[in-house]
Amino acid sequence: MTTKRNRDARAGVAVIVLCGGLLLGGWRSACAEEGTASGSSSQEASSTPAADAAGGETGKPKLSKFKDPEDGAIDLSRWLAGRTGILPIAMPITEPAVGFGVAAALIRFHGGGMGGGTKPVGPTGRPVSPDVAVLAGGLTENGTWAAVVGYLGHFKNDTWRYKGALGRISPNLEYYGSNDRAYQFNLDGWVVYQELGHRIGKTDLFAGLQFAYLDTTVKFDLSELPDEIPRRESTTTESGLGVVLEYDTRDNSFTPNSGVALRANAAFLGSYLGGDHDFQRYTVAGRFWWDPIPRVVLKARGQIQTVQGDVPFYALPFVFLRGIPAMRYQGDSAVSLDGEVRWNLWKRWSLAAFAGAGWTDAASGFKKQGESVHAGGLGFRYLIARAMGLQMGIDFAKGPEQSAVYVVVGSSF
Repeated sequence: MTTKRNRDARAGVAVIVLCGGLLLGGWRSACAEEGTASGSSSQEASSTPAADAAGGETGKPKLSKFKDPEDGAIDLSRWLAGRTGILPIAMPITEPAVGFGVAAALIRFHGGGMGGGTKPVGPTGRPVSPDVAVLAGGLTENGTWAAVVGYLGHFKNDTWRYKGALGRISPNLEYYGSNDRAYQFNLDGWVVYQELGHRIGKTDLFAGLQFAYLDTTVKFDLSELPDEIPRRESTTTESGLGVVLEYDTRDNSFTPNSGVALRANAAFLGSYLGGDHDFQRYTVAGRFWWDPIPRVVLKARGQIQTVQGDVPFYALPFVFLRGIPAMRYQGDSAVSLDGEVRWNLWKRWSLAAFAGAGWTDAASGFKKQGESVHAGGLGFRYLIARAMGLQMGIDFAKGPEQSAVYVVVGSSF
């Protein structure tokens, strides 16, 4: 317990220091750009004193890409909207399941009115969100690493929506056996995910297909294994197709303040597409946002997931809550419920409080009993891109066994 607490304390300090450095670096970049622009304008206007007195040819000072002209606060909207609208992010990884680490990403926003164009409106009258391209990688203290490229796109005036990712992953995780003992293992391989959805008429309902593929080597650190794990090392392939239904009325896809996002999918994985295990996974999830009074947003999330068939241990559903390590509580079915209150305290700054609970039923094939767990915590947000409604922040969560720190970009869920 002492080691975990010390690690979490170090993680918390590192998060604060790193995020402070990011904010300071952004401020310095803004000042540097303003200084460069100012110096250039002075040189060009030195031959025309009248223009110099008027503030240049247009009579207006050049606006910084890193400050909002409305309130003068640090803001990335203009930078992201430009042709060089690539957001480099370096942030800590603090997921309890893999330990403390660092992730870096290049995120490209385009379309959806970015670049100064008119913001398009979809068939239901809601603004079309920008497309997002991501190149990311990360490394943690327990040796976990990953590299991923992904894309989220809206096509034909938001009639079609696409989600895709390709990654090379090597997480070091823990499987809690039937004796409730933690067994460390590595999951090393390639993962592919593709999803394409089509809007039903002029509604907010989308129907689509998904494809999932995992080619990996699973290796446990210990030769002594629980009875339900037959081999210390194995190479497996999981592959399958699924159907998806989505209903989305969010007012903003980055940090919503109101609306609903519902999702139901059924995935069928098996040998018919080259997989080694024949099983099915069914998921129903809902996320809700409500702003009953000015400056306050209420959020709620619920997810139910169940599996049937020859399920590998790493594909069992698990409780998904802030403060709970991934795969800590698994079963043939898992339920996760959590809520959050976000209060706009001052200007661009908000405070958040959240709490949740989860349950699993017995996983008979792995001799697991049903369990229940709860977690909660506090956090803060900063409106980093006002024109996009994008917030960033940090959450401090406490579960029954340990604490954790999470960096939030957009929405916590």
